[in-house]
Amino acid sequence: MTWVRMLVGVVWLNGAVEKFSNPDFPRQLATSLGAGGFISQAPPWFQDFMSNSIVPNAELVAQLARFGELALGLALIFGLLTNAAALGSIVLSVAILLSQGGVRLGTGLAEPELLTINLLVALISAVILLSPTAKTLSLDAALVRNRPRLSPILTNRRGGRRS
Repeated sequence: MTWVRMLVGVVWLNGAVEKFSNPDFPRQLATSLGAGGFISQAPPWFQDFMSNSIVPNAELVAQLARFGELALGLALIFGLLTNAAALGSIVLSVAILLSQGGVRLGTGLAEPELLTINLLVALISAVILLSPTAKTLSLDAALVRNRPRLSPILTNRRGGRRS
């Protein structure tokens, strides 16, 4: 599970590197959102959220996406605050999935073409969130050795000193 956690981290880190290597990314995202990109296929309730909250702040959202993907990638690769990073990975993957129209038959991988990369990352991130073994080789595990009481929060294991 450690390798799975790190692989998901590399996926997010790759997205961040792509965004940071394109200095025009914030403007391009704002232009795309202004033209209706990532909105027209979304569910109606998500379209309202995108139109009212994201589009007016598109360049700020682009910067947050850059740094958010970078933080998620590094946190998952190194296993630092893994549970929070896995939760962030789920939220960001689902948001991207919804902006692309959600889950539909015939749009993803394998039969029945339901599994998209964003849904796959969200599902794997949920497994990482719930799995104690995903935190075995991690900075979280090193922190727990010094502070056993953090074990339930950081590694999903019972810990702490008993009196």
